[in-house]
Amino acid sequence: MIGTVGTIASGAYQRAAAAINPSLELTCAACPGFVEFVEAGDVESDQVHVLAERLLAPVKAAEVDALVLGCTHYPLLARTIGDVMGPDVVLVSSADETAFEVRAALGEPSADGMGTQERVQFVTSGDVDTFRRLGTRFCGPEVASVEAWSWS
Repeated sequence: MIGTVGTIASGAYQRAAAAINPSLELTCAACPGFVEFVEAGDVESDQVHVLAERLLAPVKAAEVDALVLGCTHYPLLARTIGDVMGPDVVLVSSADETAFEVRAALGEPSADGMGTQERVQFVTSGDVDTFRRLGTRFCGPEVASVEAWSWS
């Protein structure tokens, strides 16, 4: 699995994998720089490809059969990551899996289309303009209205 330095250091994926199957062999690699490339809108340049080759070398050397993209930014690099890892490695998007779990937790809309009208609200503790720009890339034009959030 690959993730940010913080995600890998947290050990969360390692603990989850051990809880699911203690015999599971998990190879982890931090990928500093991937988020910055995605946020700059650069997901296919030679520079990001060279970075991916360097950062993914230990994972590729481990001959993994599946690679969890442990950051919500990483699916936008899936083509580059897939090119580096090769066609025999299955990429698993943690972002997609999280979305499936959220949808299941919230429940499906009613079959008759009646009931309460759905409201989607986008809130960020980061820069609103950056969130709007990236949110549009991830989710589409629905991310028109973004509100700032402060933790204080």
